[in-house]
Amino acid sequence: MAEARNHHYVPQGYLRGFADGIGRKARVQVVDIDTLTSFRTLVRNVAAQRDFNRLDIEGIDPNALEDGYAHLESSAVNAIRRVCQTEKFDGEDRMIILNLMALLVIRNPRMRCNWADVMERLWKMIGEMMVANPARWEQTRKGMKDAGYEVREETTYESMRDFIQGGEYNVVTNRLVHIRLELETLEKVIHLLSARRWRLGVLRDNVPDLITADHPVSLISTIQRPEGLMGGFGYGMMETAVVFPLSRRFSLWGTFEGQDETKDVGWLQAALFNSNGLRNMDRQVYSYDTSFQFIWGKEARRGDRLLQSLKDEAAKEKPQL
Repeated sequence: MAEARNHHYVPQGYLRGFADGIGRKARVQVVDIDTLTSFRTLVRNVAAQRDFNRLDIEGIDPNALEDGYAHLESSAVNAIRRVCQTEKFDGEDRMIILNLMALLVIRNPRMRCNWADVMERLWKMIGEMMVANPARWEQTRKGMKDAGYEVREETTYESMRDFIQGGEYNVVTNRLVHIRLELETLEKVIHLLSARRWRLGVLRDNVPDLITADHPVSLISTIQRPEGLMGGFGYGMMETAVVFPLSRRFSLWGTFEGQDETKDVGWLQAALFNSNGLRNMDRQVYSYDTSFQFIWGKEARRGDRLLQSLKDEAAKEKPQL
């Protein structure tokens, strides 16, 4: 069997809940904010990166983690189908879906980029401390030799200081470090999601569809917070809501306040839900077609106007020559 190399960080089975067609022939409408293009394509062509979950460890199947995630994702897709059929978000299906949501929160290119930025800043700070003075550098050299690392004699304090302070280098975080951080964080996020009360939203007839994105789980504040609030807000904070489009006709809204319930979603709520998805996307949004609604400023717009809205906004941000 050929080794799977195209790993989806948003599961194909989940994306089919927003697609036209079934199985491998399912297609979604895509709007790409980076290229400012809109197109239809197969679900398998989006929200994926080569070797995203690959384990390059001797003696371990490189696809072991990808296969494990696939089992969870398959169970979650079946749970989503049952929730949509019964209109009840409870029991084992609830926990399976919350596990999927936690995975979507922590396993994605945006999070890896954020972690890589933090790691790079940290290691560059350590580098600055290593060359703070000649004595510190000699102490570092000795520690490296004692640990079994080769240190070239021609690498002087002055040459290393100039290199570090010049800043003309990058620190690349290994994929395995990202995977370890994701697995360590996963259980914590599951716990926080499980502690919330969940509202299952149902779109009835004549309400336009929901859309999803390459970063489909989002966190919003339910109160007005002071501008410049240090650290923003997180998944463990009160007066926040976790928002997740379950399918194009069902949504989830989770808070620490209130109670579990199932409620109808009206036209305005669906449009606001879609607008939140647009704000939270990394690069792409996915929809069944272009008939969905969203709020742009104070105006309600159809999905077929989204691309032009993004182009107009991009044009405003370009410097005037």
